[in-house]
Amino acid sequence: MDGTTIGVFGTDKDAKAAFESAVAKKSEAEGIEVYTRTEGGRRHSFLDTSDYPERIQGYSRIASLVDHALYLFPKSGKLTAPDGELAVLLGAFGVPGTLELLDGFPAPEAAVSTLKGTAVAQYRREERDTRSSAIDLSYVQPRPDFPKSKTLIYVDRVFTVKGVGTVALGFVLSGTVSLHDQLRPVPGTTDIRADVKGIQVNDVDFDSAGRGIRVGLSLRGVEPKDLERSHWLDDGSFAVSDSLPFELSKSPFYRQEVDSRELHLQLPGEMVPARTSGSTAKLPWPAPLWEGMKGCVVDLNGGNLRVAGGFTCKF
Repeated sequence: MDGTTIGVFGTDKDAKAAFESAVAKKSEAEGIEVYTRTEGGRRHSFLDTSDYPERIQGYSRIASLVDHALYLFPKSGKLTAPDGELAVLLGAFGVPGTLELLDGFPAPEAAVSTLKGTAVAQYRREERDTRSSAIDLSYVQPRPDFPKSKTLIYVDRVFTVKGVGTVALGFVLSGTVSLHDQLRPVPGTTDIRADVKGIQVNDVDFDSAGRGIRVGLSLRGVEPKDLERSHWLDDGSFAVSDSLPFELSKSPFYRQEVDSRELHLQLPGEMVPARTSGSTAKLPWPAPLWEGMKGCVVDLNGGNLRVAGGFTCKF
């Protein structure tokens, strides 16, 4: 089984709730909100967060994971600073997407004009009723900046289940995870491996799960304390380093300098503090890196715009 991940970006919480409940079924509310829909044997996961605009971390994490973005334009026809920040965030990651115009507001041309200068202005447009359950997802494709074959899982929760043992929840970013795979925690000690003894997708057992799937992994050989500092599980094939060489594409809307400052980098799934120097960033601990990996530079004290720009790993 493989799937796609779709981010729902917008500031109107009522409109998002109506849209999401119409097109998918809510499966998780803790942390990232997850809604799922299965069509033609493919599982689609819609991801959202409830802490924006107070915090940008939730949407930044979602943008780092998803294959496609749905940008819900405000029905008022006017962009607020948070709406604009979301458009800059999606541009920083280069996430393809759809500009959703809900319930006839506003006119498509007016929306595109308001978003001029952002990547969202180039998105495909869709006019829809927020109550409609019909949605065309045939255009959603796996994002090209993740490797196709190597197995990498971003882990966001680890806990113990009585009678089962250690369980890790996360998203398969690339490759396939199968029963009895030996996975390496990253970061982690070099001699630890986690044996996959069970795989569940929405409480249903599977022998394997492919990229784009939200999985629960029952692990043998590790305790939750062994994984408390590990944000990824991989098959051992990824290069791992705390030195990230990158090419920065600074946002034209961000006026401050980036070099030699303590900022945050949004890696695939995880945001970390880092200091950039020229074309290199020093990470607080090793992370899986690959050529072409996309990320974002975030200034948590940046006021109305906390997105400094996007970067591409030049590993």
